[in-house]
Amino acid sequence: MLSAPDKALLLKLFYMNEESATIALRKFRVQKNVKSGKGPLIPAFLLKLVKRFEGTGKLEDRARAGRPCLKEARAPCIAVEMEAIASEAASGTSSAREAARQLGLPPSSVRNILRRILQLYPYKLQSCHELLPADTAQREAFAKWAFSKMEQDPIWVFNILWTDEAHFSLHGDVNNHNCRIWATSNPREYTQKPLHFPKVTAGFTGSFMIGPFFFETQCPVSGWITETVNAQRYLTLLRETVVPCLIQLGQISNVPFMQDGTTSHTANPVKAPD
Repeated sequence: MLSAPDKALLLKLFYMNEESATIALRKFRVQKNVKSGKGPLIPAFLLKLVKRFEGTGKLEDRARAGRPCLKEARAPCIAVEMEAIASEAASGTSSAREAARQLGLPPSSVRNILRRILQLYPYKLQSCHELLPADTAQREAFAKWAFSKMEQDPIWVFNILWTDEAHFSLHGDVNNHNCRIWATSNPREYTQKPLHFPKVTAGFTGSFMIGPFFFETQCPVSGWITETVNAQRYLTLLRETVVPCLIQLGQISNVPFMQDGTTSHTANPVKAPD
């Protein structure tokens, strides 16, 4: 959409170049450093602008008669309803479908008005780890303790055994976030994945790695089935697998064990000293 000064410049160039729309547009693009000739920068638009200016003496379109577009008339009501829904939600979220139900409108019409008229777009609610008031002091104390350990032993940090519940799929699962099929039409391709696919978890340090360890049980009918990692299974893994591996590597006495705060890691049997 051209501004009023741009329209005035177009008219000036038109009259200064023997009323040639083509030359006026070419010089306008040069002055404004516009490379494309799409949109309003075409001879038909300029000739229409000249005709309007010579007939009314104005550059802007005349105000339309009659009532406004039905979508534009409904936009304020939808905006108010969306704000009301968001104010009642603890997280400030709102629902286009709920607004459509409250106003008695089709959900597709509400979504069109939200995007095209109100310029609103849906965004996913992001989640993050909750921080309590005491967490800042605890983190600062841990950081100071870790720095002091590294000053006493520079290679101490490389002996930390890291473990987490991050799993690696073993059956060739497709990552939908970065996998695309470029085609002229929708190929309707599907990938099948089992409900309980095998997973593997490992622990590693800066100098060595132990594992992988499988959390699974054998079923007579369906074969090996992945198990949920609970406190008892995690404790069994530590006693029967992780500790023997560290003893075999000769690292049992100088390896700090780092784990997150999941329920299986913080259960009392896991934390209890043996």
